[in-house]
Amino acid sequence: PLRKAHAMRTPPRRQQGATLLIGLIMLVLLTLMATTTFRLGKSNLQIVGNMQFRNETLRAAEEAVEAAISLPGSVYAASTANVDINADGTADVAVAITPTLQQAHVLKNSALNLANTGQLGCTLGTAQAFGIVGAATGNSLCALTLYDLKVVATEASTSTSVELRQGVSVQVPADTVCSLVPC
Repeated sequence: PLRKAHAMRTPPRRQQGATLLIGLIMLVLLTLMATTTFRLGKSNLQIVGNMQFRNETLRAAEEAVEAAISLPGSVYAASTANVDINADGTADVAVAITPTLQQAHVLKNSALNLANTGQLGCTLGTAQAFGIVGAATGNSLCALTLYDLKVVATEASTSTSVELRQGVSVQVPADTVCSLVPC
């Protein structure tokens, strides 16, 4: 029994510090992993934030287009609008709408639907046509047009800019397009 105790009391051999070195390497690796994870999370958050600003700006542009389409006479003239997204009383998005006429044709009186109140005002009574050039054309007072609206919306705080193209067909007074198509 004495020999076993003596074997246990032998002085430890000289350690080389390998455990300390491996521990330091593991600590450095864990630190790099934590830093990388943080940076990836931060960049993903920035991407999501940018997408949200882009979507809000796009919705503001669509809102401005709907407002322009709903007002008579505002489709065929360039316009600007300011949209307040968060209802704080401050304009968050500036929207510029530039229309380009793609097609236009004057409606014939015979093609009007008089049951439609929007076309009732387009009727043109029968006038005398003795010696008047163009009097017997049968044209009404309205024209159908197709406009391409170029909409540029810019968000104020981030300068996020979105361009939107929207086609819209509207009925307009014929004299607004008479310089472009025969009336």
